[in-house]
Amino acid sequence: MRQLQKAGERLSQAAMEMRIILGDTGFRGNWRDAIASPNIKREMERLTDALEFVIEVLKLALGRSQLLDTAFERANLVKGRLERVCDVTITGYSYWYDTSPRHFSLHITPLTVADKFHEQVEMKGGAWIFTSATLAVSDDFGHFTSRLGLVPKQQFSLPSPFDYPDQARLCVPRYLPEPNSPGLANKLVSMLAPVIEQNQGRCFFLCTSHSMMRELGERFRETLSLPVLLQGETSKQKTLAEFMELGNALLVATGAFWEGIDVRGDTLSCVIIDKLPFTAPDDPLLKARIEDCKLQGGDPFQQVQIPDAVITLKQGVGRLIRDQKDRGALIICDNRLVTREYGATFLSSLPPIPRTRDLGVIKQFLAQDMVPEATEEQIEK
Repeated sequence: MRQLQKAGERLSQAAMEMRIILGDTGFRGNWRDAIASPNIKREMERLTDALEFVIEVLKLALGRSQLLDTAFERANLVKGRLERVCDVTITGYSYWYDTSPRHFSLHITPLTVADKFHEQVEMKGGAWIFTSATLAVSDDFGHFTSRLGLVPKQQFSLPSPFDYPDQARLCVPRYLPEPNSPGLANKLVSMLAPVIEQNQGRCFFLCTSHSMMRELGERFRETLSLPVLLQGETSKQKTLAEFMELGNALLVATGAFWEGIDVRGDTLSCVIIDKLPFTAPDDPLLKARIEDCKLQGGDPFQQVQIPDAVITLKQGVGRLIRDQKDRGALIICDNRLVTREYGATFLSSLPPIPRTRDLGVIKQFLAQDMVPEATEEQIEK
């Protein structure tokens, strides 16, 4: 079977050339856009031709061994998958690819699991209850229910057990630079370092990108006298444990700390968010959802981007008040909350926290919690 060896080597070479033309390692891209490129289209045709040649050679060996029969089946399976992933005209899916140092993967992701999930609900019977603090956008559950294909018998929001008007303050500071403007990290550090210093750390700075997280972490370490922890320098669990043990740290983090973190009491009394968490416009899944929404005659910004960002923001804000005795300040460094019409959608989806544009008010609010501690120390002395 020398011919099979040659065919296999040709296929391996075609796959390697395809990997090279897809570019950088660790990249995730839109396959619908990529396959439109003449170079990538040409390499994909070569890869398909090489695979078809292997299938033809394997046909001659059918019945000789179980191993070769299995190889024939697998080759045909891969051929069918390649044909499917290259037919990007079928709507309702995200077509994307990613790369590692030696390999590439092509993916098709359904944009909604509504049909399949609805089937599961019908099959299982009984009562289904979905509960979370972040399901609704402006008291509307439609974004969540449509994604899961649910037709709720009943839906409602219960009042929070927390006294937000007394326990929290929200600030969108005046004189903020525009999002993504040059030198943004430097300006945010100079504006917010005094607040963090006065509060003796005890602060999460949640970022919407890894690059902003790294830049802010570096600048804060140059500026603050307090410990500055950075997500990714050790495991999530170790970072959180160190933050709680220190008791006076600033933690600069991104996605992993926006949800599923429960820090109660004085250890965390300030949460700062760099900007509204809109998904990056080059994200393949978002691009596909936008394209699909347009094909259905919808408004992608109102129906996809804003609801996703509102839910993510609610998750980040939820890190602050975790208990009926917690107190703290929330600072969102994005003027669009107050200057853009859609800012009202974000604000109406957040808890009823008293708002200000004056960082001085925030410093005063946070200082109230520190006075009793100082008095107790003086009494002990």
